[in-house]
Amino acid sequence: KFITLREDDEIVSVKKTTGDNEILMASSNGRMVRFNESGVRVMGRSASGVKGINLDGGELVGMEVAQTDGLILTVTEKGYGKRGRFEDYKVHGRGTGGQRVFGNVDNKGEIIGALAVSDNDEIVCMTGQGKTLRVKASVINVQGPASSGVSVVKIDEPDYLVGFDKIVNDDKDE
Repeated sequence: KFITLREDDEIVSVKKTTGDNEILMASSNGRMVRFNESGVRVMGRSASGVKGINLDGGELVGMEVAQTDGLILTVTEKGYGKRGRFEDYKVHGRGTGGQRVFGNVDNKGEIIGALAVSDNDEIVCMTGQGKTLRVKASVINVQGPASSGVSVVKIDEPDYLVGFDKIVNDDKDE
């Protein structure tokens, strides 16, 4: 056992860090917080941790370590998304609500995840009805935190996106 979870808690992401990285946490209601991990005190294995983001009724949908040259992709359940530069997301205090990073979640759907990507990555999106859709990360616009994204994949209602991830390309065969 490495962490004590409350009854309704679950682990969303695990990343290796240096102890002085900046962490970004995204919520389903269109907010993201960025904070330095040095503000998280060291705890024993049985501890339940500290609050990273004030969810304000949303759910935690993603966590990434800030990178100097990468981009962070956010995607909504209705198939909208955007890539953003890590430096465009302001540092806030840990445990706050951070900043609004996806405008108009009422029309575009809740955010389902946040993922560090590069131009070379391909993304696979999965729908509730079992469809998989593949898109190159480079075709998704780079936008600022306040923008509401662009259509990444076409979703026919009542279907919706339930998840997305990077496709790992194995270069050993080439």
